[in-house]
Amino acid sequence: MNNEQRRYIQVEQSVLNQLLGRGTAFDVVSDIIAAEDFEAVRHQVMYQAISDLAMANKPYDEVMVTDLLEERNQLNDQCCPANYFAMMSLVPNISFSSLRSHAQLVKRRSIRRQSIAQFKFGIQKLEDGDNQTIDVNNEVMSAIANLEVGNGTNNNHARVGTLMGGMIERIAAAKDGLNNFTSTGFPEFDNLAMIDAGNLVVVAARPSMGKTALVMNCMSYIAKYKEGEAVFFSIEMPSDQVMDRLASAKASIHLTSIRKGQLNTDEWARMQRFISDEENMRLSIVETKEITIAEIRTQLNRIKRETGGKLSAIGIDYLQIMGGLHGQYKIDNISTITRTLKTLGHEFNCPIFLLSQLSREVEKRPNKRPIMSDLRDSGTIEQDADLIVMIYRNDYYEQKEKGGSAKLDGMAEVILTKNRNGPTGTVRLAFEGQYARFTNYMPVARDLDVIPDYAFSCS
Repeated sequence: MNNEQRRYIQVEQSVLNQLLGRGTAFDVVSDIIAAEDFEAVRHQVMYQAISDLAMANKPYDEVMVTDLLEERNQLNDQCCPANYFAMMSLVPNISFSSLRSHAQLVKRRSIRRQSIAQFKFGIQKLEDGDNQTIDVNNEVMSAIANLEVGNGTNNNHARVGTLMGGMIERIAAAKDGLNNFTSTGFPEFDNLAMIDAGNLVVVAARPSMGKTALVMNCMSYIAKYKEGEAVFFSIEMPSDQVMDRLASAKASIHLTSIRKGQLNTDEWARMQRFISDEENMRLSIVETKEITIAEIRTQLNRIKRETGGKLSAIGIDYLQIMGGLHGQYKIDNISTITRTLKTLGHEFNCPIFLLSQLSREVEKRPNKRPIMSDLRDSGTIEQDADLIVMIYRNDYYEQKEKGGSAKLDGMAEVILTKNRNGPTGTVRLAFEGQYARFTNYMPVARDLDVIPDYAFSCS
């Protein structure tokens, strides 16, 4: 045993001496340390006995602890020798007022040991050669990140009376128009949804309804007005196509004109203004195929580090083509993904917009407005999502049924079918498909127009 290890063993002994001598000492340290945080096995055994007695509302002095250890056949050389209590009394005494600080020393030493063990575990798995490097790295990183969140580092309880002051302050701030909700650029929707940091927001629709456009509209608005970097994972389409859509929406240039390179003078002027205004947009687009949760975490940590240490929003397009969803365990894997994404939202303190498909069953009904059961593999998604948003455009179905001859009225229904912390309902937005965007303004309808004019611009 080296000098440093001997010193920390003495710290553990000092903590246990104080616990054995005072009837209220356990409450001082119980939110900091657990039995496994002690380095010496005999100290783990003693602290567990103290904890069990305290939780049973019994005294935990030397006599009671010795009796319990004897009852458990732990009063021996392998666990805790009978004369060890006398040996502990020889270490320097600490004051009761410093007990908590010494318990924190025990905890920090424990985290250090566990971190070393995790790194050694990762090295061993990498040396085996049969494991994916990125999976091992993320497993180790996740385990180390969770050490501080484990037993003993946080005091999460608070009485109602203590919380009332904060509640009143939040109410007053909200009355003055100040809150922590994430604005998407659609005020009516924001007032209904009230998206919080950490929320998992599932955006679902049938193909061609505009779910990618809606989320990109939200992401670009958040990137402009909220602190931090927004990150959009594009699994379905290449990043250059995502960029074309972004430019079309922000510069009010027809998407087909951009793709064909046929911009008139006015459109070139708007494109130049878009480039000048948005060159430093805090939005990163990650183009990837079948990305896994481990790869998402790796990318987010890298982007967070490179862009200043804060994320404002995360978008993933889309759930059903993420990696690891093939085979007979698809439902279980989806459940793992949605639960982990909720954890990631809290870890990075920002909302996550997860795009999802709807099943074909919706097409078989006379009323094709989607409902929650239309979500593909819906059970786990419904359970884990904080908000579920569905998009419905009646003119899409009219065009489809009439062979493209029906008039596009530009009306879109954004249906909030689940809201964990608020009301549900429907918000009507205008869908400008030619610009790959939604707007807050209703179109001006003219009978002979195939594509309606819009009363206002939302660029």
